[in-house]
This record gives sequence, structure tokens and C-alpha cells, in this order.
Amino acid sequence: MAEDSDQGGQRKLESDIAPFRGPMVTSVGLILGFMLGFLATWAAQATDEAPAVETPSDWLIFGTLSVSILFLVIVLYRQLDNTIHPQPGARHRVTLRLYMSGITIAFAGLAAALLV
Repeated sequence: MAEDSDQGGQRKLESDIAPFRGPMVTSVGLILGFMLGFLATWAAQATDEAPAVETPSDWLIFGTLSVSILFLVIVLYRQLDNTIHPQPGARHRVTLRLYMSGITIAFAGLAAALLV
């Protein structure tokens, strides 16, 4: 019986976290879309004489955006994973930290793009 109540508690916590999934998935999708659009425009402007990534500042911007995209894809995977996890609250906190880190890194990269 302890397992049943524990399982019920896990499902309750999963359902408590569920309302936060939709907005996070939507915001991750929007941010990823803007970042991929920025990178696509940047790459489309490159020529043989002037590659898109050639200066140290270009590499800084590209690196920060790449790391941010990686973090946000991991967040998206964790949000869309529908398996029951042993500690959903702790898992959600880690996902939230990855989400905030990905956004922070993305804005730092875009600020570098504007200022450098």
C-alpha cells in the first residue's frame, strides 16, 4: 500500500507541474525560432570572401548562441518527456535552471552581437 500512495503522490506532483509545461514549451519554441532565424540570416549573408564566422567576436556570438540552443533543446526534451520520474519536483527545478541558463546565455550572445 505504501507503494500505491507513493505512486499516487508522484502522479499528483506530476499533475501539479503539468500547468508549467505548456508555457515553457511555447517560450522555448519562440526563443529557438528567433535564434535559429538570426543564425540563418547571419549564415545567408556569408560569402566566399567574407565568411559569417571569422573574427573572435563572431566566434563568441556563435559559441554563446550554440550553447544556448543546446540548453534549450535539452529543456524542450525534458518538458516533452512524458515518463513518470521518481522526483518530479527536483527534475522540474533542474529543468527550470537549464531554461533560465539557456535564456541568459542567449541574451548575452545577442547583446554581444549588438555591442561588439
